[in-house]
Amino acid sequence: MKETDPKLKIIALNTSLIVGIAGFIGFLYLTKQLFNPLIIFLIGIAIVFPLRKESYFARRLLLLFVIFFVFWIFSVIGSSIAPFVISFLFAYLLDPLVRQLQKNRIPRWLSSLAIILLLVGIVTLIFVLISPLVFQQLNDISQKIATVFTEVTKYLEVQRITQTLEALGIRSEYLNKIIETEVLPELKFLLSQIISSLRTLLTGLSSLAKQAINAILIPIFSFYFLKDFDKIIVFFQSILEKKNPKLLEDLFRINDIFRIYVSWQVFAAFMVGSFCSLSFWLFKIEFSIILGILCGFLNPIPYLGLISSLLISILTILLVAPANTLYQIVVVASTISLIHFINAYFIEPNILGKRVGLHPLLLFLSLFIFGGLFGLLGLLIAVPTTATLMLFLNDWVERLETKTQ
Repeated sequence: MKETDPKLKIIALNTSLIVGIAGFIGFLYLTKQLFNPLIIFLIGIAIVFPLRKESYFARRLLLLFVIFFVFWIFSVIGSSIAPFVISFLFAYLLDPLVRQLQKNRIPRWLSSLAIILLLVGIVTLIFVLISPLVFQQLNDISQKIATVFTEVTKYLEVQRITQTLEALGIRSEYLNKIIETEVLPELKFLLSQIISSLRTLLTGLSSLAKQAINAILIPIFSFYFLKDFDKIIVFFQSILEKKNPKLLEDLFRINDIFRIYVSWQVFAAFMVGSFCSLSFWLFKIEFSIILGILCGFLNPIPYLGLISSLLISILTILLVAPANTLYQIVVVASTISLIHFINAYFIEPNILGKRVGLHPLLLFLSLFIFGGLFGLLGLLIAVPTTATLMLFLNDWVERLETKTQ
């Protein structure tokens, strides 16, 4: 009897466990929490966490749980914490400058305050000078595009195409029916969608301009992050030095790639946008500010940024139909191509060197993958992320070669 007691206890324990799990799942189902990401994360942590010391696989699974949970949290509350993220990014990019000023015996808090105030002044000045022109040009573009489509619609409605075809000896009864039943409704729908999209864009920009609270909070948060950024680094460094020195070493290497790439792309976007806007203005191109901002905004996307800037700019000129269309297209295409060429082949290689160098095929592949997964954000992070992955891949290959020798 005593020999069967342990077996009975195990059976009773397993039965109780199964009943408990079934009851818990039933509770989650009835309360409609069964597929709640937070609940799934907590269940996964509760199951995997006790096994972390005994199983390498459990530790990696736990890490994946945490990583994807963080991504989910950011996707849910991303807009709420956007001021903190932007402020931290500013502090991260400006920290080397503050460190350099510290070497010249300037207190960190003073250099941080001076840099933030200088940036606020520059941004405010640009906004005051440029924003009226931007909104005016956006309004002009929407009105001219609306006029173009209205004229096209009238052209079809007065049946000039029909008259032209009849003059060529082509009978137009069937074509006229197609135009009235198929072409005109679709064209009117397209027109309404374009106008609606432009109005939404203008409304969105207007509402963005009204976010004064963020404009106040971001400089304040940036100052505090920047003032104490060295303390933040020391805190995490002290933890990782004891827990995982290899991870700390990898983070320093990733930081070397990420910081120089992001810093340069921010500067390059501003440079390209400024030079394009100035060139368009000097050559009297319509909507010079909007087209210049567009070129700067798309510049961080390798290859596709240049192509997109050319296509959108040329399409905009064609739609608004200026009197000297060919001249404006030539000037815009030449300016964009020349500035991108100088940046890509003369300036950028000397700044980035080979630190972020990727094969063109791999670069295009990363752009398509990250762009498909994360949209515009994916296009912006594709290069540094792929360069980081290649860094770890090269380490792995080196370890294999060392083992085989």
